[in-house]
Amino acid sequence: MDKWMKNNNFNKILALAFAIILWIIVHVDTAPANQTTVNMESKTIENVKIEDTGFNEDKYVITSRDAESVRLEVMGKKSDLTYKFSDAYKVWIDLSNVQPGDTTLPLHYSLPSGVMLDDIIPNEVNVHVELRNTKSFPVSIITKGKPAAGYQVGTPVLEPAVEAKVTLAASELSKVAKVQGTIELDGDSETIKEKKLKLYAYDSSGNEIKDAVIEPSSVIVELPITLPFKSLPLDISFSGQLPGGVALSKVTPEQDTVTVYGNEESLASLSSYEATLNLGSLDSAGTKELKLELTAPEGTAKIEPAVLNVSVVTSEIAERTINNIPIKLEGVDTGLTALITDPASKTVSLTISGAPNLLEQMDKNNISVVADVVGLTAGSHEVTLHVSLPRFIALGNASERLRATVELNAPATPKAAETPDNGSAGTVVTSEPSAEPASGEESPTEPAQSGDNAVPTATPTPSEGTAEISGTSGANGTMNTGSPGGT
Repeated sequence: MDKWMKNNNFNKILALAFAIILWIIVHVDTAPANQTTVNMESKTIENVKIEDTGFNEDKYVITSRDAESVRLEVMGKKSDLTYKFSDAYKVWIDLSNVQPGDTTLPLHYSLPSGVMLDDIIPNEVNVHVELRNTKSFPVSIITKGKPAAGYQVGTPVLEPAVEAKVTLAASELSKVAKVQGTIELDGDSETIKEKKLKLYAYDSSGNEIKDAVIEPSSVIVELPITLPFKSLPLDISFSGQLPGGVALSKVTPEQDTVTVYGNEESLASLSSYEATLNLGSLDSAGTKELKLELTAPEGTAKIEPAVLNVSVVTSEIAERTINNIPIKLEGVDTGLTALITDPASKTVSLTISGAPNLLEQMDKNNISVVADVVGLTAGSHEVTLHVSLPRFIALGNASERLRATVELNAPATPKAAETPDNGSAGTVVTSEPSAEPASGEESPTEPAQSGDNAVPTATPTPSEGTAEISGTSGANGTMNTGSPGGT
């Protein structure tokens, strides 16, 4: 040992070791105190959102609160404050026990590790809570913008077609005036289909009510966008010939109106649409479905439908005679009286033909026979009788002309008053006019026209001459001017 102590190198190494130990002791003792004092810093975290926990949103709604966020004053090591994100700072209120009315609640917070709270501003929040109420409102759809030039917007069709339920605080629910969706138009020329629209609640001034909960929150809308259109009654006339011995019984289109599209000027002159059905394809009695192709009237864009199904019923032709059909007088000039002198009965009998089921419905009330004397002067005149028959009914012998003799009389001229020669005052005698209204005179009447369900049935025996027929349809189904649809 003495030998080592006397060794100079050993002593140097030993001295170095003591120096190192002393340095470590000094620095280990002082470093924590100096580091705590020097590295602690303050930081302000702005606009930390206040979150809600435990709130029963199905039962209550918060209508107001006096703070939505807070400011945090925190302290910590520079490294902790610098490298911690702001979303690591949490602030919340516990709403699990709130009741309707005003409630002041303390704030709870959560800070990152190594960070301490110095202050929180504000440190409590007042909330106003109300019960939720629900009310149903009809859904309305409006449009903004315009369709293409010349086009028009139809009525929106909603899916689902139900009312919308709006849930709000009672005080806010009373402000709701409507639930509405909006379709934006920008020169559209075709129908908008399956458009999904979000619904919003508005007050009476048109302001959106932001917090409204709407169920359903959206709807599917179809918005028709078309040219101007007009719905027209369908009249059907006929072409082609039915087989011999067959008559029309009933003609029924699948719809009795058509829709024509075009500009307003071209539509203004249209009052009905006449289509021609070709009967040439029918070869026997019975019921058949025929296709009726429709073309748009001149000057219009299109017609819907373009093809129409028509049910045509035909039957074996039959005949029937109807007696005592009264002759009606029409067109008697003012100041004249008229009397039918031939036939004396002032009636005719007619033989008519058609489908048996239609003939069964016929009687004299379904047939109009008119003697038209318009423009004739006083005297005896033989006039042609005009016969009007229901649709699909014809005269059995249409070649015969029916005639009647009508006598027109002018009023008698009254005699002049006679004055006694002696000039004495006496009674003035004036003869009364001798003309009396002729018996059998009838007031003018429009020809009776029965609807599709009223069908004539009888066949009068023609008096001398031939009947002149207006608006009748031949028993074989040729052109008829009556209304479409059959009887």
